[in-house]
Amino acid sequence: MRSLLACTLLSLVPGTVSSGGIEWQASYELALIQAKAENKVVFVAVNMDGERANDRMVKDVYRDKLITKLAAETINLVASNNTHGSSSTCSRFGSIPCVEHRQVDVDVRANVLAPDADGFVIAPQHVFLAPDGHTILSVPYGVSEAELEWCFVTAMRSVNEDLPIKMSSKARPPARLVMDGVFEGAGGASSQPLTREEALDLIKELKKGRAESMQEKIKVLATADEPEAREYLTSILRAGRGGGGRRGGGGRGGEDRRGELLRWIGTHSPPSYWEVAAEFLGAGEEMLRVEAVVAMEQLGAPDSLREVAGRVGKEKDPQIKKNLYRALGAVGSDDSRARSTLLKRARDGRDELLQANALLALGVLAPDEDIDEFLRETVAEEEENAQVAALLAIGLTRNAEWVEYLEGLPKDPASRRRTKAIEVSLGVLKGAPLSSMEATVMEAGSDQIPRERIFGGSVRRSGAKDGKARRPSADGEEETAGDEERADGGL
Repeated sequence: MRSLLACTLLSLVPGTVSSGGIEWQASYELALIQAKAENKVVFVAVNMDGERANDRMVKDVYRDKLITKLAAETINLVASNNTHGSSSTCSRFGSIPCVEHRQVDVDVRANVLAPDADGFVIAPQHVFLAPDGHTILSVPYGVSEAELEWCFVTAMRSVNEDLPIKMSSKARPPARLVMDGVFEGAGGASSQPLTREEALDLIKELKKGRAESMQEKIKVLATADEPEAREYLTSILRAGRGGGGRRGGGGRGGEDRRGELLRWIGTHSPPSYWEVAAEFLGAGEEMLRVEAVVAMEQLGAPDSLREVAGRVGKEKDPQIKKNLYRALGAVGSDDSRARSTLLKRARDGRDELLQANALLALGVLAPDEDIDEFLRETVAEEEENAQVAALLAIGLTRNAEWVEYLEGLPKDPASRRRTKAIEVSLGVLKGAPLSSMEATVMEAGSDQIPRERIFGGSVRRSGAKDGKARRPSADGEEETAGDEERADGGL
């Protein structure tokens, strides 16, 4: 092991990183050979053109100073089926020509990723492989610099547990983290983001009322990160419809499907759609408002913090307020005032419903010693409902340093709920998918609405290969069947 590994992140040797960002390797097979020979992690970034979340990863995250320093200690592959000019060096990713990142795309589809039935894969997506090629962890959809930092350090420590590097105070696990596998499925062609031109054409079609499958077309439009798309969807929600009833979106005589549309937005739309959901935070029937709040929680847009925080203080309905606390944690994970608000509410046991949800929200905040200490105190001293919520919050942190603490807690056969909370949190901290604790969290929070975007879907464990045959593409190069990508839409 090189002596460089004895350094901290802030003292990594300069000059090992390209000034343009991460240095990408040219071959999947050669990367695995090098990884095995040098006992290194392989970082795989799946990317596509023409979508904002993917573009942000290339422009900002892969060029972040700390991320590039971490990537200097791994072997890095970028998988993209697009072509960026005719020069020998790719204008989008640098380091390698486009023909090489296109071949990497073919190879990782066949050996690493989990395309859906139509051959689509999620992009952006990030996978960390061990030196022997098995998946250490992966994250579908976009991630922040702080989340990708956590992934890098966690993956490298799994290969060398004595690695003396420390995460920064901002590092935290992604909500959709998958340990020991990759997210399975991508939703097919209907989930692909529209180009701006396609979105504008679809809006014209919908306004004429001539679109077939009106409800499905509106859902497709909700994947477009365009202001006109948000404005149109807001207008049909205001009009009292939400996806087309018997007569289509916004027309009279149709059933009210606004709640269904808001739930779809929360699960599938770009974070900018918080502006659409925010319209219904303070007005309308209770279930519609609840759908709007949960949508904002799932969208997790930091830009919506002011809106959510302002609503918390005004809200009187406990069913809505308890969800506002959860949303506050999601959108204000790095905000000191959000942390103070949640801690204050979590210490107040006069309303068990609000206390439990404030406790659950603490689990998604950025790491904080005061929160850690408070969770321990709650588990030791509070009544069962608060204990259960605190134990689940520990699982939601995805911080494996909690494993020893949970394993050391005394067993109480009389408290089934407490035992279950410890069990599912330990499972997640040891690598189980977050979906394994969804039902227990829903019970603790008295949730009526699932949070699919947060808890995710099916996972293919490392080692299961897709086995799709390759087919020649239009330009004569080989590609896997279904060479499409699903974009995050800005997560």
